[in-house]
Amino acid sequence: MSDSLYNPDDGALLIQPWDEAFRAQRDVGLRIPLNYLTVPAISLQGACFAHNQYENKAFQKCISNLLASGFRRYLVDVYWDPGRNVWSLCPAQLPPGDADSDQEQSPSVLTVSSSVYADRRGIEQTKATLWPTALSNWEGILWPRQDDVSSSSEAASSIATSTTPSIPVSTGASTLTSSNIRSSPSPVTTSAPLPSFLTFPTDYDAPLVEVGSYNCTILMTLDFLTGILEDFMSDTDTTTDASVNYFFISVHAAASYNTPSTPAQQPPSDQLPGEGNLLSDIVKGNLSSVLFTPSDLQGERNNLNDSWYDVHLDDLPLLGYYTTSTNSDGNEVSDDGWPSEAYAEFKKFWRLVASFLDVDPQMSGYNLSADFDTIFPPDEIRLLHNVTISPSGGVTSGCLFKPSDVTITPDTNSSWAVGLIPSVNIGRNPDTTIPIASVANLTQCGISPFINSSISNVTADEDPTPYLAYTHSTLWSWLPGEPLNTTDASSDNYVSKCTVMTTDSPYPGRWKTADCQTRNRVACQHTEQPYNWTISTTEMDYFDGESGCPSPYTFSVPHTAIENQHLLSVLQNPSAQPSGSFSNGPIFVNLNSIDIAGCWVTSINGTCPYVPRTDSNRTRIVVIPTVAAVIICVLAALTFFVKCAANRREGHRARRRRNVGGWDYEGVPS
Repeated sequence: MSDSLYNPDDGALLIQPWDEAFRAQRDVGLRIPLNYLTVPAISLQGACFAHNQYENKAFQKCISNLLASGFRRYLVDVYWDPGRNVWSLCPAQLPPGDADSDQEQSPSVLTVSSSVYADRRGIEQTKATLWPTALSNWEGILWPRQDDVSSSSEAASSIATSTTPSIPVSTGASTLTSSNIRSSPSPVTTSAPLPSFLTFPTDYDAPLVEVGSYNCTILMTLDFLTGILEDFMSDTDTTTDASVNYFFISVHAAASYNTPSTPAQQPPSDQLPGEGNLLSDIVKGNLSSVLFTPSDLQGERNNLNDSWYDVHLDDLPLLGYYTTSTNSDGNEVSDDGWPSEAYAEFKKFWRLVASFLDVDPQMSGYNLSADFDTIFPPDEIRLLHNVTISPSGGVTSGCLFKPSDVTITPDTNSSWAVGLIPSVNIGRNPDTTIPIASVANLTQCGISPFINSSISNVTADEDPTPYLAYTHSTLWSWLPGEPLNTTDASSDNYVSKCTVMTTDSPYPGRWKTADCQTRNRVACQHTEQPYNWTISTTEMDYFDGESGCPSPYTFSVPHTAIENQHLLSVLQNPSAQPSGSFSNGPIFVNLNSIDIAGCWVTSINGTCPYVPRTDSNRTRIVVIPTVAAVIICVLAALTFFVKCAANRREGHRARRRRNVGGWDYEGVPS
């Protein structure tokens, strides 16, 4: 991974049992449309730039740690810098290298080679432009005297300690914009000095340029971010690690480097981005092969028979999450559906969705519609829910879980739902097995938890542990420490290979492993109403689960956090269960790792899609295919000899007829 731009710290990685738990949670939701899956969300301004430090090495580590930790939705602020003609991540323009400019107004320019590259589109970016206050002082700026280092470090420290206040969760009507969900950089109100290098030694590929309250390097561009994402997609391009990620883009004009503390000015029309510099051009440059676009969505919706329904039976999307109709051509279509994660990841290999969040008035002249074939419009996939979260982390209003609503209604529609989390301070070394209450509770309400500030007042490159605790808190399925796996791989040992839901405190509704041969009641889901659950009237072992559910219910497992809450509600409510059968004891859900330890599948006889089976004595699974194979071989041999005899007779009857190639053999391809 040393050559990869994606380079997370070891402390940011999911380890056992968390990686197995999150993979199993992903897999039970593979048939759910993307817009109904809850995932952790974060602002890069809060997680990476909370101290106004826009340095490429630190940012590379920050975004790598966030990706590794399991964050899936990101708010990205991009700034058009017309002087350099780039989409920058720095809120202020960096001065261009103009040799004719007045030195009193713009520093001199020196060009030096840089080993870091960001753009994989073939554009050569092997040079970084650096700005000393004067060419004659270049050596002193890059290599300060030893006795200057301490004072310079103190100056840098004073800049780095500035923080931005978190935005409280709103209780009134709200619109999802960058102004009300992100921590904005804090400009200084005094007159800004001319840009200069911070005078302390670093290992940066390009020295920091101080522009007002911002410290930026020239490599901090959207190209650099997409380069990191490209390597992340490549490094996680496996069935066990793949995920769909979402980037919401907030478009700004960069503030002038002469007056960085004042609002940005509207760029002249001839300095706005043109062809080759559109945001869609930048995003597609590195990520076109994994990008799910508005054009893709429309094409899929126009013919479900040839898209979402053209999959294996086990991968068909679950009913009840979108509406369909039949067009004049007889094709099933949808106006509001989205593909499932299984279809997106494993059939189409889509890994990224990009959407606009908002556009500053200063950039109103930018031709946003030119990007709409690639980047979703601002109102397409965002829905901010107004929630109230108590000091203890409880969701006191705005929760989308309604026990009485077993179908998706306007009051329970969690499509793309996002809710704001108040600032989180859990210290630098939190216990990552204990969920953060506000994050866990909002997730259980069917709402993706979004945080717009740094966690524990540290950025993710400084310490990924608080951020890992945040993503751990979005695990709605397993109990902390689960799933436990047996070390006995024997097919006759079913201990810890099946799954039950319990009502035990402090985590009612969570799952834990259980012996498949114990007797419990089983969870039954309506085939067309995903929130409609019942529980079998009698106890049985896991293998008899299918027989325990009345029609039109089937033995199932919750696929989303809100489905899980509906099942828990039935388990805890006597009136919701069949008459005379109430019990709040553990119940089987349809999830097991019988085939391969650690690989959880949602079918009694399901096989692991990731690991080849090594057990050759699985009589229950192997016998029938073996008998069928023998029969097929015998029939094939008979057919072959019959055709040979017929061909020979035909040859004797008509030897003078021209040979046109014999016969076509139809069989199973090898």
